[in-house]
Amino acid sequence: MLTIVKLTERKWLRITALATGLLGIMAAVLPMDAQAIPLFARQTGQNCVACHAGGQFPELTPYGRKFKLTGYTMGSRAEVPLAVMGTVSATSVNSKTPGSGDPEADFPQNGVMHFTTASVFAGGKITDNIGLFGQWTYNAYAQQDPDGHWAGHSGSDQFDLRYADRFIGENKDLIVGASLNNNPGVTDVWNTFNSAFGSVPGYVPVSNPAGNGGPFVNVAASPILQQLGPVAAGMNVYMYWNDTVYAEFGTYQTANRAFSFLSQGISNADMTKLKGQFNPYWRLALNHDWGANSAMIGLYGMNAEIYFNSPDTTGPTTRYRDIGVDAQYQYILDPHTFSAQFSYTRENQRYSDELWNAANPNYTGNFANSSNTLDHLRLKATYVYRAKYGASLGYASVKGSADALAYTTSPDGSGNPVAFGNANDTPNTRVWIPEVFWTPVQNIRVGAQYYKFTQYNGSSNNYDGNGRNAGDNNTFFLYAWGAY
Repeated sequence: MLTIVKLTERKWLRITALATGLLGIMAAVLPMDAQAIPLFARQTGQNCVACHAGGQFPELTPYGRKFKLTGYTMGSRAEVPLAVMGTVSATSVNSKTPGSGDPEADFPQNGVMHFTTASVFAGGKITDNIGLFGQWTYNAYAQQDPDGHWAGHSGSDQFDLRYADRFIGENKDLIVGASLNNNPGVTDVWNTFNSAFGSVPGYVPVSNPAGNGGPFVNVAASPILQQLGPVAAGMNVYMYWNDTVYAEFGTYQTANRAFSFLSQGISNADMTKLKGQFNPYWRLALNHDWGANSAMIGLYGMNAEIYFNSPDTTGPTTRYRDIGVDAQYQYILDPHTFSAQFSYTRENQRYSDELWNAANPNYTGNFANSSNTLDHLRLKATYVYRAKYGASLGYASVKGSADALAYTTSPDGSGNPVAFGNANDTPNTRVWIPEVFWTPVQNIRVGAQYYKFTQYNGSSNNYDGNGRNAGDNNTFFLYAWGAY
């Protein structure tokens, strides 16, 4: 049984009024024909549902996958190759205690509907063989000063510059291409494990604890494949044969120096550093489309080595090896759209000797083990009727090796409980995410999600040693999203 989220009547009225007002303004200023939707739709002259299953961004239809694989070059180059997107949202966490003793600091903007993010998109078709998906994002609550005041920040977001060519014969359809990008997985066309959308299954932009999403909309730990987006620069090559076989290989390095424009707004002085220029990523998939149905099963993986003392590029490192399996099924036949996604990632982490071995003269005591594992599972099923009314159910879990030094934060070295800490030696977390949404016109979406935790940081009860339970983190999330 879901725990009831405690919103006061005043907060509910405020949320409802702001959401209704936003929807009315958007409906008044955004035309409803196919020419009034974002950049790629204007370029192709197609409706949103041509590329996105049931109109859900970024879940792609077979046509949408072909559009991305051919380098965003289908259609005619737009006169103004720009689009914009904005989100307002509110979150309310089930319980604000126990914590640090200051609920307003622990849960800023809790239950308040407010503007959170806006993005500008640029790109589309550049030449017959070159296209771009570029995003610049402003987070209204990106950083906090020592006095607790929040301030906005903008920076590069997702970036995917492609060259592609297509060779069609009597029994052959081959697409080949290359991509300069800033996020392992952003090049993928099935988006089952895409780190651009967080560590839980869901496509609403999530920014920061004070913004849209709140502090508990992701699992407590995630594989390195889910974390490299803000600091990675990669070059990938790929091929897609007869709408059936897909293969991709890429290599990533730190997004600094010549690649600093890909760093998503993080300065070189604050950036996590990858070691060297060869941190490989790979992807294989088998796809089959028949009638209104489409199915895929795939494998993916990445090896990365990170300097533990980042941003310094000296000293010990952690080596990550991620390997995963994923699958997707879609049924798309008006008025019904059904889709289901699955991904499972196993990560092995190995640490330099001085990070875990007490016999090492430079021992730092960061890990109790020489290596650890992390298992990350994501599931999601969605139904959409007439590309307007939808419901989904997602599930995410993470399970890791027990390591008292890597995960335990509460009690601290003086025996004092740590607010929202971990007293169980593991990151083990499980969360269910039901959602309902309404798309009155194709470039506006209003929805509500609920994050129901059955385990957090290794336990269902008293996970922090301070009396906080997993269910106390249950979070209600209301949002309104619009794009033009």
